[in-house]
Formats: sequence, C-alpha cells, structure tokens
Amino acid sequence: MSKLSWNAVPQPELALLLKQAKLDASRAVGSSTVYHLTIGNREVLAVSLPDGQAVIIETQAPPKVKRRRIDPPASA
Repeated sequence: MSKLSWNAVPQPELALLLKQAKLDASRAVGSSTVYHLTIGNREVLAVSLPDGQAVIIETQAPPKVKRRRIDPPASA
C-alpha cells in the first residue's frame, strides 16, 4: 500500500492548485468540499475547510528498490 502525505495550505493556494489541475470530481460534505484532481500523472485529493484552510492529500512515490546482481557460485 502506498503511503500518504498531506499538507495544510491557505485557501488562495488551493485556488491556484484548482486552476493548474484537471478536476475529476468534487462533492460537498457538510460545510467542506472534497476535490479529486489530476496534476500531470499524480492523483490528489484536496479538502476545502470552512475556516479558510485546505488539506492536500496525495500518495508518496514508492521508494526505489536497490538491487544488485549476485553471480551464481562457480562450479569446481
């Protein structure tokens, strides 16, 4: 499962994000609004809160697996 990261941002920053992103869906939940956005190849959830703040939630890129080649044992 991918890890999630989130940031609290002011409302003007959310407005800028909404201009840059493709809006896939949005829904009002109580006095908040949840936005499902696509920015490039990333999916992002943004939640507009009634106090003028917003929360941006996205998945973190999985860590790159470090692999090394192991040669088979030499036959005698």
